[in-house]
Amino acid sequence: MNKFLFSLLFSSTVFGASLSESFPAGKGANYSVKMGKDVEPVHLGLYIAGTRVDSVHVEYFMETKGLLPVQMWQQFEIVVKEKGPAEIKKGFVFTKEMKKPEIMPDNFLKGASGGIQMNDFLFADKSALEKYKIGVETIEIAAGTTKATHYRTTNNGQTVDYWISDEAKPMGLVMLTSKSDKVESQNYSLEMKSLIQNVKPRILPENAGPLTEQGKKFLAKPESMR
Repeated sequence: MNKFLFSLLFSSTVFGASLSESFPAGKGANYSVKMGKDVEPVHLGLYIAGTRVDSVHVEYFMETKGLLPVQMWQQFEIVVKEKGPAEIKKGFVFTKEMKKPEIMPDNFLKGASGGIQMNDFLFADKSALEKYKIGVETIEIAAGTTKATHYRTTNNGQTVDYWISDEAKPMGLVMLTSKSDKVESQNYSLEMKSLIQNVKPRILPENAGPLTEQGKKFLAKPESMR
């Protein structure tokens, strides 16, 4: 599931300013996520955990309710390049059942071929996204009415529509829908509920240990990620 939750884009070119200016720590957004035919939506908090000279740490908090409630944090270190797609360098996972955060192996970061990959639209600037642009629209989301640019990406049977707004910086993403006739897990939707700030990261990478069997239970299998 973590792969899809990272399928979002940062709509501003970041190299006109430092990464810390473009992606200030503690800022982000809350989203409501609906997975396939599930009735109960998933809560998603997505925010900047910190920045370095050439990378950004992004953390999300996911909470599901029901018979098997889950609270899970994942954090990714993303190397931002001036040319070419951003690269996910490291990943970490943590739940209340774990003693400490755990490091995600490379195969959980890269996923499999096919479908829309996270690097298809991570940290893309507006000029790079122009070929996917549908138009500028006024949309109604949980957070209210906003003006956003609509984009569409299609690959291997999966179609992702997403809406980006300058009003939702630093994340930019205000709504996303993914549809697929081939892979059920690629059917989901997401919309922003509110902006957030002053969020403290739950994961400290320096405290993380190797991924355990317990940790694997909370992660999607690499072959299922898109």
